[in-house]
Amino acid sequence: MMKKINIKRILPFLCTLLAFSACKVESENIFNMFDDVKVTFHNNSEYAIVEDAVVNDGDSVHIYFTITSEREDMMAIVVDSTNGTGTYSQREILTTESERRSYSGVRKFKMQRDGKMTFRFYAKNDKNVYIGDGYTSITVEGAPSYTLFPDRRLYAPVEGEDYPSFLSLSSGKTYSYSQAATVSEEIDFGIDTIFDSRANYSTFLVYNLYALTVDKYPVEFYDVSNWTKRETKFSAPITASNAYTTFTRTLVSSSRIEEQASNQAIDREQTDGLEYTQGLAAASMIYFQTPEGKYGAIYVNQATRDQQGRYYVSMDIKIQK
Repeated sequence: MMKKINIKRILPFLCTLLAFSACKVESENIFNMFDDVKVTFHNNSEYAIVEDAVVNDGDSVHIYFTITSEREDMMAIVVDSTNGTGTYSQREILTTESERRSYSGVRKFKMQRDGKMTFRFYAKNDKNVYIGDGYTSITVEGAPSYTLFPDRRLYAPVEGEDYPSFLSLSSGKTYSYSQAATVSEEIDFGIDTIFDSRANYSTFLVYNLYALTVDKYPVEFYDVSNWTKRETKFSAPITASNAYTTFTRTLVSSSRIEEQASNQAIDREQTDGLEYTQGLAAASMIYFQTPEGKYGAIYVNQATRDQQGRYYVSMDIKIQK
């Protein structure tokens, strides 16, 4: 025998379903709710771009744009830019009465960072509310202009052992003494260690770097007399609290590396730290220039030991291509 349907029990469900259906029909579609505003780009100069583009470090870039609104006044235009690190900036332009339905402008800059920057141009109404960006943006990508070598580990020299304690800045490769002897023309520096000169810290290692051109070779059990000696030069270590920020956020292209390095005296063949907070100390940075004229920077991540108990210093390196 067929069971009777209890209308009272299913009535709330039917009402909910109808209400949901009504909301679904009436709600606005985000893909067309801001279609009043249009943005177009113009080829108005030799540096102008009208679509996503790849440019070189130091290139000038012009973005000419027009933003229009047919139904609503635009009280302000916002130029929004975001780079690959997530850093963003905004510039708000207040419109005049004659510009509130159509505004034209230009964003000019010199590309001085590797990676992508994305620009959006959008409008706000008299209530300071976003009313559209034409569903478009333009991305400018800086072609790679420098090389990053992360976490290069150089080990404290130990007599009778053959740990990597030499480095080539052009390749980012580390070499032990026996390996470096076969490619000495590529070696830019090695490291040596001493104990902290202070009595209370006499068990702490101090790390220093040296070019092979030093007058007095610091590692007495290595013989480099017959090696080819590259004349790489270094700055004094920089221990400012913002060294990491400078390395990661300022040294973002070849031209920026050269600008910052040129502000330093790069005339040393070695560092001369006597305390563990000097020389190649953690959170310090050193600029350099290779014999070929390339600038770069070394950031020291840490000085520590590995699982085998071997002492080493970890560094990140940036160098112009």
